[in-house]
Amino acid sequence: MKLCIALVLITASQVAARTGYSQESISLKMEDASLSAVLKTIQKKSDYRFVYSNKVVDDIGTINIKVVNTPVLDLVSRILNGSALEFQQMDNKLIVIREKAGERKNIMVKGVVTNAKGEPVAGATVSSNKGKATITNDAGAYSIEVSEFDELTFSYVGYTTQVIKVNSQGTINVILQEANRALEEVVVTALGIKRQEKALGYATQKVGGSAVQAVKTVDLGTSLTGQVSGLVVKNTTEFNKTPGIQLRGETPLLVINGVPYGNMSLRDVPADDIETIDVLKGATASALYGSRGGAGAIMITTKSGKGKGFAIDVNSNNMFTLGYTAIPKVQTSYGHGLDGKIATDYVWGPKLDRGDSALQWNPVTKQSQMMPLVSSGRDNLKNFLQTGVISNNNISVTQSGDNGFFRAGLNYIYNKGEWPNARLQIINYTMSGQMKLGKKFDLSASMGYTWQQSPQNVGGGYDNQGYLYQMLMWTGPDYDIRQYRDYWVTPNLKQNWLYDAWYDNPWLIAYEKLLSNQNNKLNSSLTANYSFTPHLKLMFRTGYDYYSNETTQRNPANVNSDRGGFSTSGLFRDNLAWGFSTNNDLILTYDRNFGKFGLNALAGGSVYYYEDRMQGAATANGLSIPGWYSLANAAPSTAVGVNSINNSYSFYRKQTNGAYGKASFSYDNGVYLDITGRNDWASTQQASQRSYFYPSAGLSFILSRYLKLPDWVDLLKLRGSWTISKNVLDVYSTNRSFSSGTSFGLISNSYPSNLLGESLLPSTNRTWETGIASYLFKSRLHVDATYFAKLYYNRQVSASVSGASGFTSTLVNTNETYARRGMEITVDGDAIKTGKFKWHSTINWSYDHKYWVNLDSVYTTDDNWHKKNIRLDVYTTKEWARDPSGNYINVGGKPIKNPYNTQIGYGDPNYSFGFINDFTWKDFVLGINIDGRIGGLMYDYIWDKMFDTGSNPETDNQFRYNQVVNKDNTYTAPGVKIASGKASYDKYGNLISDTRTYAPNDVPIGYQTYARNFRDGHYGIMSESFVKLRQVSIGYNLPKNAIKSVRGLRSASVSVTGQNLLLITKFKFSDPDIDTEDLNAPSQRMVGFNIKLGF
Repeated sequence: MKLCIALVLITASQVAARTGYSQESISLKMEDASLSAVLKTIQKKSDYRFVYSNKVVDDIGTINIKVVNTPVLDLVSRILNGSALEFQQMDNKLIVIREKAGERKNIMVKGVVTNAKGEPVAGATVSSNKGKATITNDAGAYSIEVSEFDELTFSYVGYTTQVIKVNSQGTINVILQEANRALEEVVVTALGIKRQEKALGYATQKVGGSAVQAVKTVDLGTSLTGQVSGLVVKNTTEFNKTPGIQLRGETPLLVINGVPYGNMSLRDVPADDIETIDVLKGATASALYGSRGGAGAIMITTKSGKGKGFAIDVNSNNMFTLGYTAIPKVQTSYGHGLDGKIATDYVWGPKLDRGDSALQWNPVTKQSQMMPLVSSGRDNLKNFLQTGVISNNNISVTQSGDNGFFRAGLNYIYNKGEWPNARLQIINYTMSGQMKLGKKFDLSASMGYTWQQSPQNVGGGYDNQGYLYQMLMWTGPDYDIRQYRDYWVTPNLKQNWLYDAWYDNPWLIAYEKLLSNQNNKLNSSLTANYSFTPHLKLMFRTGYDYYSNETTQRNPANVNSDRGGFSTSGLFRDNLAWGFSTNNDLILTYDRNFGKFGLNALAGGSVYYYEDRMQGAATANGLSIPGWYSLANAAPSTAVGVNSINNSYSFYRKQTNGAYGKASFSYDNGVYLDITGRNDWASTQQASQRSYFYPSAGLSFILSRYLKLPDWVDLLKLRGSWTISKNVLDVYSTNRSFSSGTSFGLISNSYPSNLLGESLLPSTNRTWETGIASYLFKSRLHVDATYFAKLYYNRQVSASVSGASGFTSTLVNTNETYARRGMEITVDGDAIKTGKFKWHSTINWSYDHKYWVNLDSVYTTDDNWHKKNIRLDVYTTKEWARDPSGNYINVGGKPIKNPYNTQIGYGDPNYSFGFINDFTWKDFVLGINIDGRIGGLMYDYIWDKMFDTGSNPETDNQFRYNQVVNKDNTYTAPGVKIASGKASYDKYGNLISDTRTYAPNDVPIGYQTYARNFRDGHYGIMSESFVKLRQVSIGYNLPKNAIKSVRGLRSASVSVTGQNLLLITKFKFSDPDIDTEDLNAPSQRMVGFNIKLGF
C-alpha cells in the first residue's frame, strides 16, 4: 500500500512538473540563424535544456523565426517541422533526434508558379530541404516527389523567395512577388563569388544581357557605351579595329565565368551568350586578382540552362549604312597643283569648269593628253565608299534537367566595311554545361572557339595606305575616281594613276596592296565544387586560352611600298604570333551565421602563366617574279653575305603565383566589413623584389536599418574602401636579351643598351573611395554616388647613364607622384509604371582627372605644367603672337608664333554621360540610348592639314579666286608688323621686357602662302565635346495566341534597329568618339532589323 502511494505521488509530481514546463512561453526573433543557435537562445530564455548531437543539427539550413509569447514546446515543434528531426521530452530536457525510418512517406507534389499578374513564371526553381530540385516549364507548372513533411523553396531572379511546408499537400500553387531590389540584388565579385550588393564596400554596376542583345554589332564593347558610369568606351570608325575600353581611366581586367583569361577580348564573347555583366570599379573591388586587377574588372557571366527540357533560340540582327554622321568635305572649285597652275602635287591648282584645258592623265586611254579642267570628282569619296553591312546571327540549343544542363551556341558575324574589299567574318562556337554528381559535388565546364578572317585591313591614317590621304588630302576634284577602277597599265608592274611617283591608286590599294589577317582563339574552363558541409566548400577552377594570329602584307612592284623602307620590286611579309595562358585557382570558403553575426571567409591560391611568341619573315629585296607573293619568290641580294629574307623572332613568358584570403564580417544584416590580402610572386621582378603584398578593406553600413527614415526610403547605405595595388615590370625590363640586326651587311646580335636598375620597386597605387547608395519608393528609384582617389607612386622612368659604362640608360624609381580623382553617379528606376506602360530610365555620369601631387627635383620636367595640383592633361601649344591690342603679329608678311607654349585647355573631357531608356507598352518595346563626352580638346588633323594641301572647303573664297583667276598676289595678312624693338622671356615663357612697336601689316604674300602658314598652331585644336544618339530599337513581341499555330514556337519578336544615328559636335570632318584624329574613316549611320525566335 505504501508502495502504491509512493508511485502515485512520484507520477503526480512528474505530471505537475511537465505541465509547468509545457505552459512556459517566450518571444523570439532570429534571422538566418543556425538550428544550434536557435536552440541555445531558447535555452537561455526558458527553463528547458536541449540534448542533441552537433552532427544531427548541423545539416539543417538557416532558420528565420519571429514569435511572440508562444509556448516553448509549440515553438520547438514548429522549428523542427519538415527538418527530418523530432524531439522527446524528459522533464525539462528536450532531446533532439532524427525521425525514425518509415514514419514518413513520399508524395508527388504538383502546382503552378505565377507572378502577381497571374502570368506563368517559366524557369523558376523548386527545391526541397532534402536536396531535390526541379524547374517550372513554360506554363509555370512543376512536379516533384518529396517527403510529406518536407519544405519546398520557390525562387526566381527578380522575385522574393518563398518557403512552404508540404504538410501532405498534393497541390501547391505559388504566387511570386517582385523582390525588393534593395535587399535581393546580387553581384558577381572577384574570383566569381556572388554576394549581395548591400554587403559591398565598393562601387559596382550591373548590365543585363538584354541590354547588349537589342542592337548587336561587331564588338560587344560598343554596346556597353554609356551603360556604366565610369566606363568610357572610345569607338573607332576604322574597319576591324576594336573600341578602347577605360574604367576610371585605365584598362580593366576581363573575367569570363570567373576566369581571368590572358588573351580574350570582348569581341570574343558573343552578345547572345551573355547573362549579365558586372563591372567592378576600382582596385578594391578586384584586389583579389593582384596586379592584373589593379584597374577594376569586367565580370561576364554567360547563360546557363533555364527551364526544363530542350530549347532553341535564334537572334539575327542586320544593319546597313544609311548615310554618315561625320564625313570630310572638300573644295570642288580648284584642281591639283600650286600657285594656280596644274602640277602633280597639292590642290592649289587652277580654277575648274571655266572651259580651260591642260595636259592630264587619261585613265581610260592610260596616257597623258589634253583634257578639259572640270570638277568631275566632286563626289569622289562617296563614289569610292560602299554600303556597309553588319550581320550578327546567333543560334543556341539548351538541354536542362534536374541534375544539370548543356548549352551550345553558334555565332556568325559578317561585316562589310565602307572601303572596297573590306570584309570581316567571325565565327564563334561556344559550349557550356553543368552536372551534379550527388548532393555535395558538381562540375561545370565551358569551351569557346573563335575564327576571324579579313582580306584587307587598311583604311584611314596619314600614310601611304590611307584612302583619305590619297583622295582628299593630296588630289583634287579634277578626276573621277570611278574611271580608275581598272588600276593596271601593265599588270603587277605599273599602276594606272594620275601621279604614281608618290601616291597610289585607291582601287589598287584596296585589292592589291593588301594587309590581311586570320585569327584563331580557343578558350576553356573547368570548375569543380565540393561541399564538405553546408558551410564549408572547396572549389577548383582552371582556365586556358590559346591564340594564333597570322598577318600577311603584300605590295606590288613599283608602288609606294618603298616609302615604308621596302623595295620598289615589291614586298611579301608573313608574321605569325601565337601564345597561351593558364589560370588555376583553388579556393576554400566558409560561410556561416552565428546569431546576429556572420562570417564569410575564403583562402586560396592561384598560378597564372602566360607565354607569347612571334615569328616573322619578309622579302628583303623585293620579288623575283611580280605578282607572285611568296617567300620562295624573294629576289636574291646583290650584296655578298646578305640574305634575301629578313627574319625575326620574339619570345615572351611570365608566371605569377599568388596566395590570398578574405574575411567578411557582418552584424545584424546592417554592418559589413571586408578585409582581403593577396601576396604575389612574379617571375618578371628581380629576385629581391619578387614578392609583393596587396591589402584591402571595405565597409558597408546600412543606415536605414538603424535610423528612422521616411517610409519611401527602402534602403540607405554608406560605403568606403581602401587598397594598395602594384604593377609589376614587363619581362625584358629585368631580363637580359640580345637583339638581332644587320651590321656591315651581316647578321649580328647586340647586347642591350639598358642597364638593370638596382632594387627596382614595382610601381604602386593606393586607392580609396567612399560612396552612398539608396533605393527609394519601393525600389522604383535607385541612386548611387561614388568619389574616389588613386595615388600613383614608385613610378619608373628611364634615366640616362654615362656612355663609358657601356650602357645608355637605366630604369629608376622616381619621387614623382600624381593622383587620379573622380566621381561617378548613377540614377535609375521606373520613371512611369502604369498598367500597360512602363518607362525605365538610367542616367550615368562620371569624370576623372589626374593631378600632380609631388615632384622630383631630378626627373620632373621644369616648366609651368609640372606643378603641384596642376592637371596632367594640360593642353599646350605655341599660339599665334598678338600685340597688346590683340592683333596678330606678322614678320615678312606671315603670322608668327609665340616662342613658348601656352595652356589653352585640357585634353580630357569634363565629364561623360549615358542616358539609357526602355519603354514598354503592351507587346511593343522601344529602347533609346544617348551618350556623350563634354569638354576636352583634340587636334583636328584632317581639317587643319587640308589648309596646307589646299583641299579644305574654307579655302574656296574670294581671296583665292583673286589670286588664281585675277592673278592678284597682293593678299595681305590681317594684323600688324614689328616696326622696332624686341621682346625677351624667361625660361618659363613669361614676358620679361618688351620694347616692340607696331605698324599695320602691309607686306603682301598671296592668299595661298597665308593659308598654308596660318593653319598651324592652335587653329586646328577644337573641342571634342559630342552627344550621340547611340542606338534605337523599336520592337514588337508577338503574343502567345499569335504564334501558337506554329508548332514548337514559344516566342517571337521583330524590331527595327539603328546605331550611331545622330552626332552633335563642333568637331569638324571627323567623329571625336575615338579621342584621336589621324584622317579617320567616315562615321557610318547604321539602320536595320532584328528577328528573335524561341523554340
